Amino acid sequence: MVSFGIIGAGDIAQKFMDAVRQTEGADVIAVASKSAKRAEDWALKEGVPTFYGSYDALLADPRVHAVYIATTTNAHYENILQCLHAGKHVLCEKSLVRSYDEAKEVCQLAEQQSLFLMEAMWTRFLPKTKQAKDWIRSGRIGKVQLMQASIGWKADPVYNKRLFDPALGGGSLYDLGIYPLELLPYLVDQNIEDMHAFVVPHATGVDDLVSMNLKLSHCLANLQCSFTTKLPEDAYIYGEEGYIRLPKLHYGTKALLYNSADEIVESFDGGEENGFCYEVRETIRCIENGLTESPICPHSMTLDAAKWTSQALQQLSEK
Repeated sequence: MVSFGIIGAGDIAQKFMDAVRQTEGADVIAVASKSAKRAEDWALKEGVPTFYGSYDALLADPRVHAVYIATTTNAHYENILQCLHAGKHVLCEKSLVRSYDEAKEVCQLAEQQSLFLMEAMWTRFLPKTKQAKDWIRSGRIGKVQLMQASIGWKADPVYNKRLFDPALGGGSLYDLGIYPLELLPYLVDQNIEDMHAFVVPHATGVDDLVSMNLKLSHCLANLQCSFTTKLPEDAYIYGEEGYIRLPKLHYGTKALLYNSADEIVESFDGGEENGFCYEVRETIRCIENGLTESPICPHSMTLDAAKWTSQALQQLSEK
């Protein structure tokens, strides 16, 4: 049994809690917040037996084997270091950190400590993602030439305050663009070799509308993200013999296979509604097998994404 502690008592932690409840071999035994009252309220609501008013107190609990970090992006780096130095395995929300140097440091520390560390890119584990990858590998659409993906919506500046706030690690790339940036290369088993980005800042200074053109090993890709503009949120993988459409690329259950005549030749619809279940199972499997990283969401995924994200966001500091 892997006993989880949660750092950050918010909405995303509730989804993680629900996933753990659906998973054998795991339990959430404690939650921590910088506000003891918030931690207590969350624990009572979710039925968690122990709550703490500080992260250090949770990390000192010997019953906690692994920690799920659900804080805002600006706090991830410090939180991960705290957990690893305390001897805890870590599953941390995306984006894992805010720079390549931070990503390199936490990944190296996890390996040195023989502790598991994974960025919670749950989209890579979805059954529809596996199906699309199988179609590509088996040549159903021929050689892949181009991939496209967009993800964006009109965020509420009150409820989604963190997206607008530079101090909280806001911006669309860290929160939204990270999905296609870490999904598209995975689908075709290729690395990003070059990137050119256009970044339109929000009035608060964070990145809002971002368009990235990517050169991968053997194909091209482009992606767009925004938290003030509604975008389709679909992904397309175009090959010489057809294409694949993934409606709602970062969640959901459907994948569609088209031939070159725009006809659907196969469709897939399957999987659990709460996609967090898959990453929880992978975390348990890796911990039980003594792995420091997941082969599906390896440290290299996080390092590559951090590299290209940092390069794109450099434009903001230069303006």
